[in-house]
Amino acid sequence: MSEQDYIERLKTENKLLQDKLDKINKVSQKKKKFRWWLLKKTGTPILGNKLKRSINTAINEYKEYRTVSTDTVSDVSSSIIWRITRVGLFAFLFAVVPSLVLLFQTKLIMNQNDLITSQNNLVEADRRSSLVFVMGDVLADLNEELKYKGSSTRNISNTLEARIIGLCMAMKPYKYMENGKLIEKPISSERGQLLFTLLKSDLASESSQDILNLSDFSYTNFYKVNLGRGVNLKYARLNHSNLIEAEMPAANLQSSELRESEMSGINLSDANLKRAQVQRANLRKAELLSVDLTNANLSGADLTGADLTEAVLWGTKLKDANLTDVTLDNVIVDRQDWISYIEDSLDVEGADEIKDKYRIKKQGKKQFVLLPKK
Repeated sequence: MSEQDYIERLKTENKLLQDKLDKINKVSQKKKKFRWWLLKKTGTPILGNKLKRSINTAINEYKEYRTVSTDTVSDVSSSIIWRITRVGLFAFLFAVVPSLVLLFQTKLIMNQNDLITSQNNLVEADRRSSLVFVMGDVLADLNEELKYKGSSTRNISNTLEARIIGLCMAMKPYKYMENGKLIEKPISSERGQLLFTLLKSDLASESSQDILNLSDFSYTNFYKVNLGRGVNLKYARLNHSNLIEAEMPAANLQSSELRESEMSGINLSDANLKRAQVQRANLRKAELLSVDLTNANLSGADLTGADLTEAVLWGTKLKDANLTDVTLDNVIVDRQDWISYIEDSLDVEGADEIKDKYRIKKQGKKQFVLLPKK
């Protein structure tokens, strides 16, 4: 290869390399222009016109004078603070507004759920109340069977007993509207009506006891009901019932179940509650004069302000009971250390007050009476 050819070859390669370099420079220039364009487009929304102008002024001053004036620095600083505050406000709004909307939606859903629950309870209440018509038919048959029977033969047929027991089973407790609000705890007014009618029908003891033994009258509504003196509710299951201010003097509630029942202000004077299960019942301000609570279970019961004058508390279980402000004059108990026993072993509330007010006197063999201290 001659020298001239070699030179021409180098020129050709040099030209190719220069073309490639030009292309690379063009691409680089395009990328720089695109980045600058993108910065200009995004810089204004992000930085704001005011901050952008102040930064440009500072850059131009530095290029021209190699220094930046105090006014320019102050302008840039104030623009930055203003922009940060504004962006923070928008960020705060973007964070809070969706949260508020979510809380509002949650509240609406909760209200809707409450309305659905109330509607379901009202539908159930309507269905339960329809059993009143069935009860009317049953009681009509009861009246027919008892029409020509004397006081000593007022038993009813096994068939009618079974119908009454089945009707009681169908009368489930439910919630209903009272004074514009849904009641807190379910109750059955129909069971109260059925039991009241049975007690007033003067049934013979055999039929009466069969029904009470096999029926469940829990959640019965006996609010302020006057049952009269001496009703027979032996072995009755009345757990969770409403017996507030009911009149039941001398009632026979022996071995009955009254767990967690509302019984504040009830009159059970002279009643028989031997071996009754009255755990966690509300007996605040109840009239329990001369009531017999032998071996009854009142664990966790609230007897605040109750009058137990001359009551029998022989073997009565009182663990965790509340005896604050209770009247215990001439109450019969089964141990001489009864006051210290309920204070130290049973965690009875109000035991300190009882200790200050009463003393124990032996009355007979294994029988002691509480007397007020003089």
